[in-house]
Amino acid sequence: MYGATCLVFENIALDGSIYSQRGDAALSFKLLMSFDFTFILHVMKNVMGITDVLCQALQQKSQDILNVIHLVTTTKTLI
Repeated sequence: MYGATCLVFENIALDGSIYSQRGDAALSFKLLMSFDFTFILHVMKNVMGITDVLCQALQQKSQDILNVIHLVTTTKTLI
């Protein structure tokens, strides 16, 4: 998805029919390729993966309170 998005922005920046459209696409492509964006995307992917495990476990009705506290503590440690 990331590669396809970059390709679309690059194509619009080169072949856009409106000047402002080309400028917006070029700026978006530049920001998308920046280190900050890539780093934040990587961190979010990792954090969401960890919290997803917790969310799936908490949705089970058979969880007792001690097990939930242990799951939350483990998730905090992993994050």
